[in-house]
Amino acid sequence: MLNAGKCKHFNIKAACVLTAVLVFAAAHQASGEEYVRTGYDSLKVLFDEAYGSGDYDTALEIANEITVITWPQHVNTLYNIACIYALKGEKVKAYDWLEFAVNAGYWDAGSIMNDDDLALLKGEPRFREIVRSAWSKGYIMMLERDERDEFQKPDMVMEALELKPGERVADVGAGSGYFTIPVARAVGADGIVWAIDISQEMLDYIEKRLEIEGLDNVELVKVERDDPQLPPGGVDLILMVDVFHYIKERTEYAEKLREGLAPGGRIVVIDYIPKPWDERPWGPLPQQQVPKETLNEEMKQAGLRIIKEYHFLPEQYFLVYGAE
Repeated sequence: MLNAGKCKHFNIKAACVLTAVLVFAAAHQASGEEYVRTGYDSLKVLFDEAYGSGDYDTALEIANEITVITWPQHVNTLYNIACIYALKGEKVKAYDWLEFAVNAGYWDAGSIMNDDDLALLKGEPRFREIVRSAWSKGYIMMLERDERDEFQKPDMVMEALELKPGERVADVGAGSGYFTIPVARAVGADGIVWAIDISQEMLDYIEKRLEIEGLDNVELVKVERDDPQLPPGGVDLILMVDVFHYIKERTEYAEKLREGLAPGGRIVVIDYIPKPWDERPWGPLPQQQVPKETLNEEMKQAGLRIIKEYHFLPEQYFLVYGAE
């Protein structure tokens, strides 16, 4: 039986939808477990009908609802089994079930690290690898969530970038490849994209995406936090989406970006408009947020000037810089 006390955080959207499910159940004087069971049965009938009739959009929507109901219970049960084996001193089984949980979608790395029930495993290389895997899966899920398109407006961003076939682009802080893939398509076979990130897990994920997409014009580059390792004077466009708020020495970093620019090259920075946490309880923490005025001054100190600004993103500023 699932230990409700060990239910960890899962996808924010899933949490909201599951809450709505349980509220609906209470309104109908049924327990949460009863509704999940009857809700699943009803949804499965609707799914079978839609799938059988070829209405795949509806089938997909229903399948997502089923996942919201069943997935949290499933992954938390796997996690609980891992904890039980750890408490029993059965290390091999504890590791196996913990990996099952992470591979099934359990991504709360913080909970794994701080759970005393897993004390048997802590400090070992395999445990650290599992924690890292959980973090990367959760981060990728956050970057690739459907809701991101609503405020990131990737189609409008790509149109504003005005990329041309054959251009050389550095996607600095590429993450899951959210923009790497469309940028690679835009510059075509004669162009090149450097997908640059500090995380090997992110680059591994991009590599899998590139194989699926059949793209071979992307070079994966793992870097340290303080150096994007750009080819001197060889980049037509440097793209940095939600990255600058992670950089501590921004002026020094901007100088390295400038060194990588080809004549007439551009640096595009898209980052979050500062807002208090109670107004936007997601994105970078308030102490990480960088006002665009601060960024403009730091870029100016690095020999860069703002040449264009876009205002269609609801949560982010969109700035374009060139060398002075």
